[in-house]
Amino acid sequence: MAYIGNIGGYSGSLEQWHDDAHHITHQPDPLQLLQKLHASLDPRTVFACYGKQLQLYLPLSGMYCQCDELELRWGRLKGVKLAHDVQLGDTTASLEYYLPMPLSLGETLHLQQMEALLPQPLFNAVRYQKMAAQAMFDALTNLGNRHFFGQAFRTVLARAQRCNDQVSLLLLDLDNFKQLNDLMGHHYGDKALVRFSEIIRRSTRRCDQPFRLGGDEFAVLVEGDTSAAVSIANRVLQFLQTDALLSQHNVGCSMGIGGWLPHLNQDQLFNNTDAALYRAKAAGRNGYALAE
Repeated sequence: MAYIGNIGGYSGSLEQWHDDAHHITHQPDPLQLLQKLHASLDPRTVFACYGKQLQLYLPLSGMYCQCDELELRWGRLKGVKLAHDVQLGDTTASLEYYLPMPLSLGETLHLQQMEALLPQPLFNAVRYQKMAAQAMFDALTNLGNRHFFGQAFRTVLARAQRCNDQVSLLLLDLDNFKQLNDLMGHHYGDKALVRFSEIIRRSTRRCDQPFRLGGDEFAVLVEGDTSAAVSIANRVLQFLQTDALLSQHNVGCSMGIGGWLPHLNQDQLFNNTDAALYRAKAAGRNGYALAE
């Protein structure tokens, strides 16, 4: 019995769908597809390119792929699901195709031919993304590192200048951390840094960007004026009071807060905020001061 109805925006019989689909295109060109897949080192772009090329030959609605913690989606995940495993290096990825109807024998052969070209460019993109992340994030705390901070700082200020957004900078420096490190050892000091990074995450919003600049120095790029940064600073101080690991060794935090103004460049805002941080330390520590 022929299927009559509307399939993904197509109205007609199953046989007519296959006839029309193959009337539009010819055999897949493996070399052309491979060139397109290798054109990007972003996994999502590679995956989307693969989906768009498949759609030239197959009645494809969407795709889903999971490889370790990475999830990729393209198109609409509705219809008949066809699940395959593909090998990405040493890892097996789960790949799902969503179709308005089962594939014909010819379409199945096309899929096998084209799927064989996906693993290497997708693996290259995933590996590059991991290497890029390692270059941008602090290995101990998983916060952005100093290099990432410099890039993000420039980007945020450029957007603020262009859109007249409000941006502020929060610089944080742990009090009495050196004594803790010298007394208890570097392993214990690392635990304290990880715990403090968790406090920063709990204290910031999703729109804010936290970083570890090095040692016990941290920074947050805050979306909003200095009042938004003050709120974050107060939350940090509150969480420090209730953290057993840090409070038992009298580890506090001094902070400087600076608000961006159109006449300030990146270095000026950082230096003004850093000066405020040292005023907070001079005033007795475990508090914050606003840039003048």
